[in-house]
Formats: sequence, structure tokens, C-alpha cells
Amino acid sequence: MSGVAHAPELHMARVGGFDVAAATLRGVGREINEDRVCVCGRGFCVFDGIGGLGAGEVFAELAANRVRRGLLSGRGPAQALAGASRDLASLGREVLRSPGGATGCVCAPGAGGIRFAALGDVRAFLVGPEGVEEVCRDEPGGAGAYLGDGRSAPRVSFIGEGCLDSHVLLVCSDGFWRFAAARELAEVVRGSATLADAAMRLVGLARSCASPDDVTVALCGPLVESRSRSLQGVLQ
Repeated sequence: MSGVAHAPELHMARVGGFDVAAATLRGVGREINEDRVCVCGRGFCVFDGIGGLGAGEVFAELAANRVRRGLLSGRGPAQALAGASRDLASLGREVLRSPGGATGCVCAPGAGGIRFAALGDVRAFLVGPEGVEEVCRDEPGGAGAYLGDGRSAPRVSFIGEGCLDSHVLLVCSDGFWRFAAARELAEVVRGSATLADAAMRLVGLARSCASPDDVTVALCGPLVESRSRSLQGVLQ
């Protein structure tokens, strides 16, 4: 039944020397969640489907599956994302006969830090003791870019492992970042016992801020030896 609230879907994994936790929830009044999140042994990604005869979820699902295969085969985030963008362009042109695609961000934790690539308005933030900083910012003239538009290259960035000793990486769809204030999201992350707890609470924060959209968040940080240890001990 549309409009009925469901519990967020939670994903957790260890990727190299990092913990990843992600949560996603269908929007208010929506029949289908058009966001997708994928966590695998080589990285994680968040996608938000758009257009295509109401088939946004199809574009997001294809993108997530394509990127997962790319990461597991050893491709980097930018290469995996570019491959997904080509597939989505073909889907819209040859199968659905309608423009459509997805916005998304792909992250690959590894030795030395996290490499990531993004297309469109899925955003990435560093949450730390001094506040929230947006990373992997839009390039000039990049507004409106998305996977499947046939023209845009992913923008890429890197976060060193040393920075993550006192920060948590947050990747989120626009159903979250358009509604949740930086101060509020930082308070939620700092006050959570684990990344999984923080992910679930951030989805709840978006709902409390009246977000009607699908909401997806993914959090990543170095492994914490004690799983009962509060993130407050990390974000100092």
C-alpha cells in the first residue's frame, strides 16, 4: 500500500580495512523505491534512478549491478561508473525508447584511502569533529549530468586514510541531502554507537525533516576494533 512507512533496508559489509553500512527507504506515497545501494567486497555505490517511462528503478538497478561487476573484476570507480553510463544510454535508446538514467556515486576503499567517482546529484560528505564538508564537488558546467546522458564523464576524488581516522564518509541521494541540515546529520553520526546505527538514524532524520523522496545513505570508516565503541570516540 502506498504511503505506508516501512523499516529501512540495511546493508553492512567489511571492505578491506573499512566498515560500510547503508540504509535505504522508499519515499512517502511512492509505490517503488527508485534508489539503489550496493555493497560488495571491493566497494559500494548509491544510485538514484530518473526518467525512462517511470522506469527509474530499472536504470538504478542496472547501474548498481553493472558497477558491482566492474568493481569485482578489478575496475576502478570511474571506469566502472563510465561503463554503467554507457549501458544506461543503450537501455534508454534501444529498449525503453525513452531518455532516462541515474545519478550515482561509487566508492572503492583500499590501501591508502578511498577512491570515488560520481555523476549527477548523489553527493558525498566528510563528517568530522569540526563539522561537515562536501567532497567530490560538481565541476563547472556539470549541472544536469547523469549516467546515461551519453556525454558526461564521472568526476573523481580521493580521501586519504589518515583523514578517515577522525572522519566518516557519507554518500547520499538527494532525498537525504536536500532536506537534512549539516548540523543535524553531524549530531546523528557523532551520537551513534556504530555506522549501522548511524545509517538507520539518518534515514529517520530525513523523514523527520519531511523528505517525501526515496532516501538512501551509505557510511564508511576504518574498522573499529570494538563494535560497541561509540563513533564519538572516532570523531574527536
